[in-house]
Amino acid sequence: MKILAISDIHSAENDNLIDYIENNDIDLVIISGDVTDFGPLEFVDTFIKKIIDCNCDVVAVPGNCDPNGVCNAIKKAGAICTHNKVISFDDFLIFGYGGSNPTPFNTPGEVEDTKIHSDIYNLINEYERVSDPKINKFKILLTHAPPFNTAADLIDGGDHVGSQAIRQIIENFKIDINICGHIHEAKSIDKVGITTVINPGMLQNNGAALITIDNIKNYNTELVLL
Repeated sequence: MKILAISDIHSAENDNLIDYIENNDIDLVIISGDVTDFGPLEFVDTFIKKIIDCNCDVVAVPGNCDPNGVCNAIKKAGAICTHNKVISFDDFLIFGYGGSNPTPFNTPGEVEDTKIHSDIYNLINEYERVSDPKINKFKILLTHAPPFNTAADLIDGGDHVGSQAIRQIIENFKIDINICGHIHEAKSIDKVGITTVINPGMLQNNGAALITIDNIKNYNTELVLL
């Protein structure tokens, strides 16, 4: 399975994206939020359908700059919006949660960190309660906000502005990969315990990350330039 992770599109097309997907046999594109720049929702349909036309599946969560209705727009375009949901592929799971912890900019998709924690905790805990403990699947946590105090949440001024809640979730559950975004300048691959944290950077800057999963014990992650 070859997965391309992108983030922070902000209503800006990037022709390099389609070329990369077609030239690298990508199976799944994961979008970690901010598909739009406060709209328009029509962009979501246009953008996602171009990816799907490359014979790719698409999974996305909303970002803090996406307006109300973005999840419906994602689904209408033929993709999966996995905000506060879990979806299962053959050998791996994606737990999704969009929006971000509060920012100084009062954007529409901000969520209190305590709610982020309780929602994701309940999502993962409920899955684990009803799932067969003998079946161990590769786990991806897809968020817009990055975990606190990592390379993925470091802004140019030197401060860490990510979510304490997401970091706590990563530390408390056996998450293999956290794909995030939100902080445009923090394109990076980092580790929190056993978890690989990936911020692919801003799509407009040709930022992306390639994840290749052979099986639950064998995977590779790399930052790429589209």
